[in-house]
This record gives sequence, C-alpha cells and structure tokens, in this order.
Amino acid sequence: MSKTFTVLLWLLTRGIVLLLLAGPHSWVLGDVDYFAQSLRAVPEVGLADTLVEYPLPGIALVALPWLLAEVTGHAGLYPELVVGFALVTDAAFTALLWHIARTSPADRARPAVGAWLLAVPLLGATTFARFDLAPGVLAAVAVLLLSRSPRWAALAAAVATGVKLWPALVLPPLAVPARSRRLVLLVVCATGALLAGSALLLGGWGRLFSPLTWQADRGLQIESVLATPVMVAWAFGSSDHVVGYGAYHAYEIEGPGVSSLLAVSDLLTVLALLAVVALWGRAWQRGGSLGVDSVLWMCLAAVSAFMVTSRVLSPQYLLWLLPLAAASLAVVRNESASRRLRTWTAVLLLTAAATHLVFPVLYVHLAIYDQWSARVTVLLAVRNAILVGLAVHAFAQAWWCVGSDPQRGSALERQPPGPDGSQLRVLR
Repeated sequence: MSKTFTVLLWLLTRGIVLLLLAGPHSWVLGDVDYFAQSLRAVPEVGLADTLVEYPLPGIALVALPWLLAEVTGHAGLYPELVVGFALVTDAAFTALLWHIARTSPADRARPAVGAWLLAVPLLGATTFARFDLAPGVLAAVAVLLLSRSPRWAALAAAVATGVKLWPALVLPPLAVPARSRRLVLLVVCATGALLAGSALLLGGWGRLFSPLTWQADRGLQIESVLATPVMVAWAFGSSDHVVGYGAYHAYEIEGPGVSSLLAVSDLLTVLALLAVVALWGRAWQRGGSLGVDSVLWMCLAAVSAFMVTSRVLSPQYLLWLLPLAAASLAVVRNESASRRLRTWTAVLLLTAAATHLVFPVLYVHLAIYDQWSARVTVLLAVRNAILVGLAVHAFAQAWWCVGSDPQRGSALERQPPGPDGSQLRVLR
C-alpha cells in the first residue's frame, strides 16, 4: 500500500468518524464532559478523589487537553482537543504500522495497515471519544518494537499499564524471549516503580488501588458476556429484570440470577487468569526457543480472556484488541501463522462493526425496553458469542505455539502439517 494511498484512506475513514461525532453520535462525548467536570473539581476534592476508577497516571491523558484549553482561555474546546489528541495518536500509530509493514521482508505484513484503517470507522465514534485508544496503541507499539528494540517495547507496555492497568496482561509475554528478558524486566520494574511511587505520593495508598476496588464493586453491565442470559430474559418480556444507569456510570441489569452471574464472572476470571499464568509459565520455561509469533498469540489470548470473563464489557474495550491485532499482523513471521491471524483479525473487525451497531447506533433499545429490544439483544448475544470464540481460538493458538517441540525448530518458525499431511516449509 503506497504512502499516498494510505494517507488518502486515513483521511477518508477518519473523516467519516468525525462526521459521526459531529452529528448523530455526538452524545458519546458524554464521558469527555464527565472528565471536564471531574478535573474542575480537583482544587476542592484533591487528586485522591478524582476519577478514582482510573489509575492516577491515566488522568494525565485527559488532563493535558483540559489544561491546554484552560490556559488558552478556550475551556469550551475541551471535547475538540480530546478528539484532536486521539487523532494524533491514531495518525502516529498508522504511520508506524505503515513503516514497519513497508520495511518487512514479507508482503504478508501489509494487511496490518488495512486492518487498522478499517478498525477505527468500524468501531465508530467511540474510538475518539474514549481515552482507551492511547493505552491500546501503546500496548500495540510494544508488540511492534519487541524484536527491534525490547527496551522501548517494555517502556511502552509499562506506561500503558500505568494508564489503564489491563496492559499488564501483555507484560509477561513480552518477557518470554530469553535474549531480551532481563532488559524487559528491568525497564518494566523501573517504570512501574516510578509510576506507582508518583501515584502513591500524590494520592496515597487508597488512590493507588482505587481502580481495582472500583471494578470489584461494579454490577453486571448489560453488554458483558455473562449478562447475556438475563438480558435475553429481559428483552423477551421478563418483568423481573430491570435495566438502569448505575452508580458506576454504566447501564447494568438487576433481577433474578444476576448475583449468581456476578459470582460466575468472578470465578471465570480467576480460572482464566490461572490458565493464562500456566501459559506464561510454560512459555518462560521455553523462552529460548520461542519468538514473536508466540508472544502475539499470548497477548491476544490474555486480553481477550479477561474481556469475556469480566462483569464489564464497554464498547471501548474493543480498543484493547484492535491495535494489538493490527500490530500482530505487521510482525508475524510465518506464512501459515499469518493466514490464521488474518482470519482472526477479520472476525474481530466484524465484531467491531457489530459493537458499533450495539453502541451507539441501537443502544437506546438496550437501555429502554421497546419492540426493538429483542432484536438488538440477539445481535449483542451473537457479538458476545463471537468474542468468546475469538478468545478460545487465541488461547488454543498460544498454547500450541508454546508447546511445540523446540528440537524441531522454534514455535516462531514451525506450523502444523498442511491439509495434505505435508509439512509446511520452515522459515529461517
């Protein structure tokens, strides 16, 4: 894909998203208004009680455009500045993807740019109206740079973790390759200590752990996978279930079975974490024989597993996976692995489109019961089922890569036999 063509496609696709933000989906900027209100109250309530659902370093992402608006005397432009910062982040990531794909020795890296160009408009206005884009891109940059510069890869992932916590799931896979393990661990520990120390100094112990306690106290969000059974019951006429806007700034469902589903969600999260830890342990034991392909699948498996077992699954959570998938396409080494990853990413893009339909296009029918609620809930259930399938597939691929016999070539290089039983060529 030529540079000019890439720029034109970026302008076209991002223009579509901006039109949605300026028009029918402008209301998704409600979170930006919430950020502004919270930041204005800092002098009265202090940092310790500001946006407690986010790590303290993450506040810098929303505070920087707010400070710029305040200093220039244009406080009303804060939403536009937030969107502008998101556009800059998106453009920089697209340029990095294009550069790495262009310099890759194999043409199979080229779909990475196309996947990201499609991802943003498919997910829609949510992409630029939430700050999840930044940690998602940082985690993806860590994957892009792991082979070229492990130091910068570790720094990007550590900063992403300080901003939104979930990128901690990609830290152990980054330390799998034995040749760069010590450097990655050193950079991650140093950066983590600096960020945690700063948060402790500015906000105290309670503020350091407030994002975790916030999540633990939340109810069952209507878009989450575990909410699907009771959402179906609600949509098809159950008067015992109620959807309402909760204290945690999200629509949640209450009624029979919800408390049990919350317990199941917590149990599945623990089991998924144990499975991922077992995968990490297996990978670390074979770190000398594993490479980037194994790391890619481990990252996708860990993040998607957390998403589908959580009691919360906001639409912006797709920004955890979409940049990672695009980055993985740019650096995958084996042709067979590349084909499977392209298929996985294509399904993920369809999931992003379905998520866009659920939120914000048809979301009112999930928040308020009407004649469309059943149809939209079925769409949501299908979306959730596909996400579960993606998580299972990613974990299976990661487990296979890690468990391959290192004596016959690294998991980075080998693939299963072809359909006719012949072995695929080993790439050196």
